[in-house]
Amino acid sequence: MLQWLFATLHLLALGCGLGAIAARGRNLASTPDAPAVQRSLRADNWWCLSLLLWIVSGSMLAASHLSLLWSQGRPVPLAMAKLLGIALLLLQEYRTRPLIRQCRQRLERGRLPTEEIGSMLTHHSRRQLLVLLVILVISTALQSGLFNTP
Repeated sequence: MLQWLFATLHLLALGCGLGAIAARGRNLASTPDAPAVQRSLRADNWWCLSLLLWIVSGSMLAASHLSLLWSQGRPVPLAMAKLLGIALLLLQEYRTRPLIRQCRQRLERGRLPTEEIGSMLTHHSRRQLLVLLVILVISTALQSGLFNTP
């Protein structure tokens, strides 16, 4: 029952995160006005919440399914690729945080973020969306046992 709850939270967080990253990048793609920047920052709040839920629920699921991560005394390549993708996603998020902070500070002062900041955030969001989709493809392949070798 607990595994089902964590799996449900994991999938819900993934769906919310995908939508939030797409909205964050889309709102800043063209020349943003104040409402577009606010929508983007609201989407970023949803992304942070979903990322936290996704990591916590994923950690609990991984802890309960250690046999999926290890086979015959060595790590499963797809599981390692998924962990590498998660590390890459977190690195991208670490690089995005200062840009989000600058957007929030400029908006609090009554100014819009510069076009350069908006452009960089759009590119970061698109890269994160791509990495998240690749992680999703790897996860489905891992769960289905597509590339398991005897």
